[in-house]
Amino acid sequence: MARSMAREAPVNPLQERNLLSAQAVSRWAGLPIGWVQAVPEVAGSCETAGQTLLALLECGQAQAEFHYGARSFGFDLGAGAMGLFTPGGHADVSRWRCQGVRRIMLQFDHAGLADPVLSDQLARMPLRPELEFHDDGLASVLRAMVREVAEGCPSGTLFAESLSLGVAMRLQERAARRHAPARERGRLSLAQARRVEDLVRVRLAQALTIGDLAQAAGFSRTQFVRLFKNTFACTPYQYVLDMRLQRARTLVMGGDAPLAGIADETGFSSQSHMTTAFLRAFGATPGELRRAGRC
Repeated sequence: MARSMAREAPVNPLQERNLLSAQAVSRWAGLPIGWVQAVPEVAGSCETAGQTLLALLECGQAQAEFHYGARSFGFDLGAGAMGLFTPGGHADVSRWRCQGVRRIMLQFDHAGLADPVLSDQLARMPLRPELEFHDDGLASVLRAMVREVAEGCPSGTLFAESLSLGVAMRLQERAARRHAPARERGRLSLAQARRVEDLVRVRLAQALTIGDLAQAAGFSRTQFVRLFKNTFACTPYQYVLDMRLQRARTLVMGGDAPLAGIADETGFSSQSHMTTAFLRAFGATPGELRRAGRC
């Protein structure tokens, strides 16, 4: 997935107040995304009507009307409500009355993911419009996306790709349920898993992508992600992050090397990023662990 996928401005079809700056979005390597504060009342046509748009009402309450020619549909929406609008499935006009609403909107283009298996699956079982649905897992991924962008994308390209592919796979699964497909139950072979592990160890300090890891194992991106999760019970990003954490902790506890240097050597975007990761994983900062080890 190329960084050029990201737009220079946040996705904002109704031109509401952006919560993500264009500068923050420019650092994002995943699917184009927007995070907006809704105004009390807004109406209009969608500027992204030729594209697939996934929308999440992150918080608040809203009344929505979607007008398709002479037909109209009304909904009372609460936090967690989602909508999927595909080319040809956007309303001619939508009207919103909102109370404390924030929206997350993602522009979905499977061709931009450059995964032939996923593209083939979606060509055979295309996405269909859904004006209202709930999917807690999908909502969690969208929230993680905007949080990462708002924080300046400290977790890098691999994390952005992982989240974007997670959205793509979730949408493809929803489309495929009507066709009752066989679930992927395979696993990486021992040799394939070792090739992935070796690549991560050699390039721990460098930026890694899903494509790099998938190529080492010999699969497309989506095939690799499914097989990887079946094998390791975690995502590729979580796996790489754990290896970075373990290596960084060894260096922190085993000497007096500057923490900023350790962060750089183990692939963290900054010392601050490493510190945040340590707090989440170990409940202590690198400096605290180093001091405790000397007591």
